Amino acid sequence: MKSIVSILSRYLLSLCFSSTLIFGGITIYFVIADYHNDTRAAKEEIMGDVEKSLIHEVSRVQNFIEFSQKNALEHAITNVKKFILESHNLTTTIYNKYKDTLPESELKTLIKDTLRALAHEQNNLYLFIFDKTGISQINTDNPEIEKTNILNLQTPDGRFICKEMISIVELNSEGYINYLWSKPNSAGKFFEKKAYIKLFKPYNWIIGTGAYFENIKKNTQKDVLIRLTKINLDEELHIFAGQYDGLSLIGRTKGKNILNIKNANGVKVINELISVAKSGGGFLTYMTPSAPPNYKTYKKLSYCTAFPEWKWYIGSGINISILEKELKEKEAVLYNTLIIHICSVCILLLIFSIAIIFFSRRFKKMLSDNFDYFDRFFLKGIESPVKIDRSQITFKEFDQMAILANSMSKSRELAKNELLKSEITYREIFNATKDAIAVMDISKRIFTDVNQAFLDFFGLSRTEAIGMSPEAISFNTPPYDNKYAAELFKKAQSGQSVHFEWMVKNSKKEPFWTDNLARVATIGGQKKLLIVMRDITERKKMQKIMIQTEKMMSVGGLAAGMAHEINNPLGVIMQVTQNILRRTSPNLESNRPIAEKCNIDLDNLRNYMDKRGITGYLHGIQEAGVRAASIVKSMLDFSRKSNSSKSSCNIETVIETAISLASNDYDLKKQYDFKKIKIIRDYSSPPMFNFTEMEISQVILNLIKNAAQAISEDENKHKVPTITIRTLTDKQSVKVEIEDNGPGIPEEHLKRIFEPFYSTKSPGQGTGLGLSVSYFIVTQNHSGNITVDSSKGDGTRFTITLPVI
Repeated sequence: MKSIVSILSRYLLSLCFSSTLIFGGITIYFVIADYHNDTRAAKEEIMGDVEKSLIHEVSRVQNFIEFSQKNALEHAITNVKKFILESHNLTTTIYNKYKDTLPESELKTLIKDTLRALAHEQNNLYLFIFDKTGISQINTDNPEIEKTNILNLQTPDGRFICKEMISIVELNSEGYINYLWSKPNSAGKFFEKKAYIKLFKPYNWIIGTGAYFENIKKNTQKDVLIRLTKINLDEELHIFAGQYDGLSLIGRTKGKNILNIKNANGVKVINELISVAKSGGGFLTYMTPSAPPNYKTYKKLSYCTAFPEWKWYIGSGINISILEKELKEKEAVLYNTLIIHICSVCILLLIFSIAIIFFSRRFKKMLSDNFDYFDRFFLKGIESPVKIDRSQITFKEFDQMAILANSMSKSRELAKNELLKSEITYREIFNATKDAIAVMDISKRIFTDVNQAFLDFFGLSRTEAIGMSPEAISFNTPPYDNKYAAELFKKAQSGQSVHFEWMVKNSKKEPFWTDNLARVATIGGQKKLLIVMRDITERKKMQKIMIQTEKMMSVGGLAAGMAHEINNPLGVIMQVTQNILRRTSPNLESNRPIAEKCNIDLDNLRNYMDKRGITGYLHGIQEAGVRAASIVKSMLDFSRKSNSSKSSCNIETVIETAISLASNDYDLKKQYDFKKIKIIRDYSSPPMFNFTEMEISQVILNLIKNAAQAISEDENKHKVPTITIRTLTDKQSVKVEIEDNGPGIPEEHLKRIFEPFYSTKSPGQGTGLGLSVSYFIVTQNHSGNITVDSSKGDGTRFTITLPVI
């Protein structure tokens, strides 16, 4: 047999020399690469900051223009609505003040004159009024069409704009509308405008005004140019702006058309800049034109982009002649450094080659001695599953290794059998669990394995489930749609354990709810996404029932209070009013004998009452009673099921509504009187954000009523009953704190206070659902949090935290 030590020594020596040459070549390659990188870095250091500065300045101008445009449009639209609301309020005030004393024609004239004067005070706004029959009452822009029928007036695109406005006010009483219309003194030209209209019901007048987008745009451009001329930059760095047709808007050439001005190379620089801007923006290097004649030209780098909506180009430029000279000097220094590094590498390679020859001889002897260690190593680590044919072994040093390897193969087979048993056990446990389990390939986003519970959940066969994407079982309804699923998937990939609820569908397309836990796990040496699912459809249904039940409990107290506080005196008022009308009526025979006895003529009395408006006043009292009855009915509508839709609301307005509702609550057993409780409001004016107004109102109402009931049970009667309501705001959430100075909650009750059906009240006093329903609304429906802090004798504070986003 050949000696592996001798052969390996020769091959190792060759390998060392080859490696030395390769290492030397790679080192030189990286030295050269470093030179190029340093050159690029020098250019980036000198020129990159300049480019970033140019882009920053242009972006700053772009952001200012976009902000100014948006702000001007929002301000104009807000002013339009504000002006109409002010006009409508003024009209309503005049009407209510003089409707009983002035004839209708005089009252209408007074209202019109007042509104004309109001429109005259608004320089940028005009006013129009027409009734539902189409008769124009006021038009401060076109007085000549007043008293004419404008119902069939059409816009250039064929819209009957007056009819559309009538439809809007009939549906919503007020609203915005966009359309094309001509300006005064601009016959034949039409411009887009936005109008706001509101119905004045007594006369069926549609009151409106509008703003032309063209006027808003021109005023915004004027303000932008004024601001740009005030920007202070270095002498070499400046902002320029112009129109696509070549008109310069700022700088030394302001007001001039410089489209065809050429530089010393005959290049129309402005044409080039406009072309770059229109193509999406970019850099342009050029020699500046010598205009004016005494202006010194220089090499300039500019960044330019477009604002297509105004047909503007905007940019920023800087003199780069000095910067290029500095760059060339630094490149020369870097080249000299490169030559020195290459020479140093060559000397090191020579020294290394001599060392290889010396140490290779010693290594040959050490290699033979160290082979003895391999025998001991293989005796400890028998893991190879493959048997080796010893007759095929060439080197004697490996003969003993072959014997050991065959022994390891046998051990590997035994381990494989044990692993198979473990796999069978795992599969039995995997399929025996009642929760649905799915293993998903992260890169392909398909299920690679599922248990039997998963197949039963969705009514699928294993063939159908394996290879299926999660989108196939998603019901895809907002907010639980595929977009939200992608966000959860990304979060789980980052290594977090993601817990969420999801609406899915089975093979029959029937929806149901699942509670899910997803996290990344290593299975078979690869990272997979493990998803555990549990059916919570019945739990979701029970939660909705709990909310509705608690709402009905609240309505019961409110309805009793309303019936006691309003209906009884309301009934007396309406009954007395009716009796007054009956007992002054000449048509009631029983009235005449008493009237004659008192020397009163009932016909003259009724005539006097009619002419003095007394009869009308009595009928007005009856109508007011009917309206009050409708208010009571609207309170009872509170018990109807809400649609849980979120909208942008003011939380403090909702708090005030809840306080008002609680103040009308009436306890039949006289356990507390809400009117004797002091309410302290500590508001921080939080921003408007999205939440379900009815549900949050129910939560706050529950907490206020609980606080009032707790205060009534306090044995310390010297305290001033007080409820403090405060709002707090940070970047991500709004907090509402409801605090009372009642007896507090014992610690043994505090741990179970949010549990459904848990109540410390006596039987018949409560269901124990109030706080559990409130907890569900805040945490599940609004992704928020509700906590309680209390100690016996020191009152209780509930804190509701709602996310702003």
